[in-house]
Amino acid sequence: MLRWKYSRQLLFSLLAFLVAIPLLPVDIFRSAGFQQTIAVALLYGALALSYDLLFGYTGLLSFGHALFFASGAYVSVILINRAGWSLWMATLGALVFTIVLALLVGSAALRTTGIAFAMVTLAFGEAGHVIINRNVGGWTNAENGLPLNADRIPSIFVGVANTHYIFWLSIAILVLTYAVVWWVTESPAGRVFAALRDNETRVSVLGLNGSRFKLLSFTVAAALASIIGVGMLIASGSAAPRYAEANTTIALLLMVILGGAISRWGAVLGGVIYSIAQTRLQDLTQSGFLDGLPKLIGGPLEEPVFILGMIFIFIVMFSPGGISGAYYRIRLRYLTNKSKTPPVKA
Repeated sequence: MLRWKYSRQLLFSLLAFLVAIPLLPVDIFRSAGFQQTIAVALLYGALALSYDLLFGYTGLLSFGHALFFASGAYVSVILINRAGWSLWMATLGALVFTIVLALLVGSAALRTTGIAFAMVTLAFGEAGHVIINRNVGGWTNAENGLPLNADRIPSIFVGVANTHYIFWLSIAILVLTYAVVWWVTESPAGRVFAALRDNETRVSVLGLNGSRFKLLSFTVAAALASIIGVGMLIASGSAAPRYAEANTTIALLLMVILGGAISRWGAVLGGVIYSIAQTRLQDLTQSGFLDGLPKLIGGPLEEPVFILGMIFIFIVMFSPGGISGAYYRIRLRYLTNKSKTPPVKA
């Protein structure tokens, strides 16, 4: 109870600090560019957490999670621009569409296991990306993306001066995602997810239908990704084909491994760090900072993906449990040493 008490206090303190950032009398915090960058990073943290529900807690290696992220963005922007729906009704419509899509994709993909499951989800994800990128039916505007009609969304989300509202929206989406994942993983269904991850045969012996629980995890993760997709649509102002790329799902996998699977806060932290690092590395390579280095060294370093890949390799080699795993190992070592320390005699 004491541990939960202090964890809760830390969580609420961090949340209060995030909410207060745009109001602090610090120029960089009031900068629209800074708020935009952090807002996008928080959304990717939430998206990584939704993927961790699949990969970390249920043991499902999916390469098609980006499909549901993209469906949230594209379905909502189509409903807003073409059907004239309000933002909130469009969000609900995108959520329903994504849940149905997840049930169909999950029902087909979960007939297989392991690598075969990963390949089936990859096939569905790539099919969605092709449909978006080729503007099938004239709905998606192909590789140019689909801009959001700013006249049909609340004015608080329009304009540079209102970036702090987008920042607060991203916090709200992150809190919602965290709350749902916490509730699901701490529920009896969440314990079945963990059992499926560790030993699926034992679950079958107990008489439980593992496929139904896998489908539940798959659908909940997809629904969360859809809501986050709507948030990203508002933050970026358009739905882009890259949302549906397999590279997006691979990036989510790297985020989870970076932060630590089977750790809710670790997945969020991994997503935030990865997003910010990718943005800053792109700025660094475009600034000409590496121009003075030899081509053999400067060439690879000009690619942010190369630098992020090297960081990922070091994490896997020296901290297999990611950032959260390293924290828990250090904490366990500290508590172990503390328990071995002889009491001081009066």
